[in-house]
Amino acid sequence: MSERPERLFFYGVLMGKVASPAIQGILAGIAPGVPASTRGLLYAVPDPRGAYPVLVPGEGRVMGMLHEAGSVDLAALDAFEGSDYDRQPVAVEPVSGGSRMADAYIYQLAPRPEFVPIAHGDFARWLRETGTPPFSD
Repeated sequence: MSERPERLFFYGVLMGKVASPAIQGILAGIAPGVPASTRGLLYAVPDPRGAYPVLVPGEGRVMGMLHEAGSVDLAALDAFEGSDYDRQPVAVEPVSGGSRMADAYIYQLAPRPEFVPIAHGDFARWLRETGTPPFSD
């Protein structure tokens, strides 16, 4: 995991519009976000508690939210994401233009056959399109 970042990029169940109430509690202290994207490939992982996404390096675009890190509890976020993810700096492009560096949780393993590719790179949109519930802890 990198040192304390200035910004965080969330693309899945850590986004406010997707996060369950329990997960929203972990996000206390984070600044409101702006729509943004980064390079990568996005997959949905089926789970009995709802789907969650994984971001792996690649040439696609992944949509999410860019946040100022504020006083968010990074240790709690890192623990929630677990050992299959590494918080790494990535280049993020806000929809308003420009480029910023932000930390994102990058999946550290190879995608498994049961993972569902999300070609358009937007997990929230995929949830709406498929009617799949998001992961809820």
